[in-house]
Amino acid sequence: MPGNQEEGFGLLANDKIKEFNSWRMKNLTVKLDFAGKDLEGKNISGAFLNGVVADRANFGRASIVGANFVQASLNGANFEGADLTDALLMYTEMKEARLTGANLTRANLMWANLQNADLTGSKMLHTVFVEANLQGAKVSGPRGGAYLKYAKLDGTAWFEAVPEKHH
Repeated sequence: MPGNQEEGFGLLANDKIKEFNSWRMKNLTVKLDFAGKDLEGKNISGAFLNGVVADRANFGRASIVGANFVQASLNGANFEGADLTDALLMYTEMKEARLTGANLTRANLMWANLQNADLTGSKMLHTVFVEANLQGAKVSGPRGGAYLKYAKLDGTAWFEAVPEKHH
């Protein structure tokens, strides 16, 4: 009998990523709906979360290194202070997501929809936004760390960080 998504979420919430990924591979037809779920401060690095619906979920301060969120729905999700280094976020819906202070080093957000998202203070180093929709998004920091080819930036408030003066 195939597992249900509560079983999958339980493995994820208890930092059992290997077990979750194994469960996921055996239950590929189960549509993961984690909308509104709380994973704050959890370590879900390397989790296979492609296609998950996690609108308004809380991933604040979570370790999400190398996780696969391809084609996920993460509208209004909270990623404040989360570590998304090397995360795959291609084709994700992330409208109004909160990514303030998140680490987006080498994260791939190609074709992601980040309309009205808040990326203020997020760390961007080799972050890929190719063809991403950043319309109305709030972003701070130098653009040099982001690869923005064909990205939609209309109405995007991108504030360059002012370097601190050392006395």
